[in-house]
Amino acid sequence: MSAFNYYLVYISPNGATAQVADVLAAQLEKGGARVARRNLAEPADHDAFIEKLNSDPRACLLIGSPVYRDMAVPPVMAFIAALGATETGWTVPFVTWGLACSGVALWQMGGALVAKGYRMAGAARVAALHSMTWPADEPVGAGHPDEADKQQIRELADRLLAEGKNGTFTALPLDRLDYQTAERAAEFKAKLDQPWMVIPKTVDAGTCTQCGECAEACPVAAVNLDPYPVFGAACFDCFTCVRVCPEAAIEPKVPLAKIEENIRNRVATINEQPLTEIY
Repeated sequence: MSAFNYYLVYISPNGATAQVADVLAAQLEKGGARVARRNLAEPADHDAFIEKLNSDPRACLLIGSPVYRDMAVPPVMAFIAALGATETGWTVPFVTWGLACSGVALWQMGGALVAKGYRMAGAARVAALHSMTWPADEPVGAGHPDEADKQQIRELADRLLAEGKNGTFTALPLDRLDYQTAERAAEFKAKLDQPWMVIPKTVDAGTCTQCGECAEACPVAAVNLDPYPVFGAACFDCFTCVRVCPEAAIEPKVPLAKIEENIRNRVATINEQPLTEIY
């Protein structure tokens, strides 16, 4: 039996972060560990989950976010902010990114967790299909996370099991996650104190059937029908509503073709390597 209880928390609007969570959970459970999962998109009593996590002296928190705007998404950062201080907790932040840039999301999450008293037992950034290029014939990052990516995640889980069996881990310094160039890091970190940017969206009332699929699919319940879709303050621009609308009635102010062009330019210009890396 593992010396630690693992708490696995994530949000995954487009499925990639959930894939990583699935692999982590399966490998840890295969090794005899207990894993309590929490998808932040599912309605549940997060306060009770946090209370249990806070009170567990053998807790290891695995927490995952997709990278948006070079940062971790607001629901994940809000979850971290709600955690209590700890003197015994360990953590493993992980992100999925669509090959444009992984930004400072891992460093951002790690810093917030370290500020709560958590020590990092590891971290991971994992290549994924870029969710904003789904209409393309060849989406950016297609096929990721692939089997090679998932094998690295299994190896991370095996390392946690091996190190943790004696009741501790090798601590990962936060500065290991500050891997962008100094110029890029400064640019990305400047965004952390700015309001979250959301691309305005309009609804074509002549096309919208008020079916409610956008509201049902929204991972943060930010879409309401009044009588047509209205987008609330919790929206963090995952574009799930745009993607699932059967009538293509939700139109972003920035055309999808322009968004895709910008993404492909970043992929070519930044060329971040390796695509998947375990720390």
